[in-house]
Amino acid sequence: MKIKLQPLFLSFLFSFFFFPGCFAQRYAIDTLQYQGTDQKVVNLVILGDGYTQAQLTDFEEDAKRFTDYFFQTEPFRQYSNYFNVFAIKTPSPESGATHACSASDCVHGHTDLSEYPVRFNKFTKKYPVPVASPNTIFGSSFDNGGLHRLVVPQKYRIIDQVLKDHIPNYTQVVILVNSPFYGGSGGKYATATVNFMSNDIAVHEIGHSFSILADEYWAGNQYAIEGPNRSQESDPTKVPWKHWVGMQGIGVYAYGGTGSKSTWFRPHEFCKMQYLVAPFCAVCQEVFVETIHQKTNPIVATLPVASKLIDADSSMSVFTLKLLKPSPNTLDVKWYLNDLLIDQNIDSIYLNVGMLQLGHNQLKAIVKDTTSLVRIDSHHAHQYETVWSITNNKDRELSTPLSNWGDTLETCFNGGQVLNIKQASRGLTYNWYRENQLETPFASGANVSVNEVKESTSYFVESVWKGKKSPRSKVLVKVFDKVEKPKGAKVKFDKKLGKIRITLEEKSDDRYNYLWCNEDGTLLYEWDDFNGEYVRPKGSNNQFILNKSNTKSKVYVLKVNKLTTCRSERLEIIIPKF
Repeated sequence: MKIKLQPLFLSFLFSFFFFPGCFAQRYAIDTLQYQGTDQKVVNLVILGDGYTQAQLTDFEEDAKRFTDYFFQTEPFRQYSNYFNVFAIKTPSPESGATHACSASDCVHGHTDLSEYPVRFNKFTKKYPVPVASPNTIFGSSFDNGGLHRLVVPQKYRIIDQVLKDHIPNYTQVVILVNSPFYGGSGGKYATATVNFMSNDIAVHEIGHSFSILADEYWAGNQYAIEGPNRSQESDPTKVPWKHWVGMQGIGVYAYGGTGSKSTWFRPHEFCKMQYLVAPFCAVCQEVFVETIHQKTNPIVATLPVASKLIDADSSMSVFTLKLLKPSPNTLDVKWYLNDLLIDQNIDSIYLNVGMLQLGHNQLKAIVKDTTSLVRIDSHHAHQYETVWSITNNKDRELSTPLSNWGDTLETCFNGGQVLNIKQASRGLTYNWYRENQLETPFASGANVSVNEVKESTSYFVESVWKGKKSPRSKVLVKVFDKVEKPKGAKVKFDKKLGKIRITLEEKSDDRYNYLWCNEDGTLLYEWDDFNGEYVRPKGSNNQFILNKSNTKSKVYVLKVNKLTTCRSERLEIIIPKF
């Protein structure tokens, strides 16, 4: 006996096996951006509705397009490092979105889609949308709340299940609806169709769902509630955005001149919460930044792990923060050892064990965001810290400082050298001496320059912490042999070539090369007749050619040791008038 399945029953079977609410369907996930952790960052999840299995490539392109646009928008561009972005490929049985054309502002009729590009069509609100009722995974539909453009997913249970099964710790969800017609919505999930304005719609709706921003256009009395960017208070000294009034176009502007809208006020006259094509105003950007800080922690990892007790006998001497940094970086980082500031605005430090006190020690890093996008006083509450506990069971000497390049350095005669400390410990003072017995240093610091060194010289360095001194280490600076300047030169005019030829009098030596220059040190090159310009000379270049038309009255030449690149003093050569 054959049983004929009715369409409704077939639809039920498809839903049972297809949708994750009844069966734990696993979908592929595209990771569009990942910061190495999903616990301390904003997890932005993009879902697709109305994309068939064959159209998932379109969804990938739409998700990437939206992500690129999102991170071109301020303040998300500056804080892009605070976001992970995941696109879950959720196929639908049928393509598109439900459209009954039941809203009063719906334009009845039909638009011939064959006349337009397949993807990302430029349909505005006035275009008639064909009546349709496709079976899609999230059931997104037009005509909600009496507004045609209000596109809302209807199957929240399925959305919740997909998120629970794939990225349960999501922060913000965007649903891209595979319809070329204008529409979208906010609420729990930001929703937008694949319209040329869809990226702006989605970003605008994120203002609602992510940061509880209000529309800055009048949407009706039912939406007239107080918010960070909407108020019935008209006094500039009392509005929620009072700290911005008078800056970047921020003021107090009425929603309208008559009726209920005249009793409500917004901070700006051109903001994306009012016009999709506008940027976010300073007030809205501030709210976004505050929301990001409420949902994230810029310290995403530490080395060593801060939760573990560290023994001073261990070999660990470097402490590192992995930070989510705005661009430009506005993070202020301060390092404290037992409540004493030892350094700031670096991501890692070396700690000399001789700096530790007996017993318990605390190394603390405190991070704050000093962005100018935020002016609200409560922003200072966003302070993040990491604390390492270090136990020390004995008195310890400061370890002897080591030179970055070993105990012997080289330099040119009458040249300079830089004395660097390898893995310098923050908070320590490094004192440098020209003799080991001296008590007065000639310089202090982990990076010290010595200049005009004419003979090999030894330098001695010690580290100092709270009156405690380490043993001194020795660094020898060896001086290369002096390069003698050229002895002289002959200047002749070659009538046949019409050139001035300068020839050095000393014998050519393969160990040396020569640099020709003006009095101000700018280098000169040989004249190339073929190209009509000066070019770098070849060989030992102990000759130099000038055009007769050259107006120089003198040039200079230096001898250069090819092996060490050390230079001599320069020889001045007078050029007579020929």
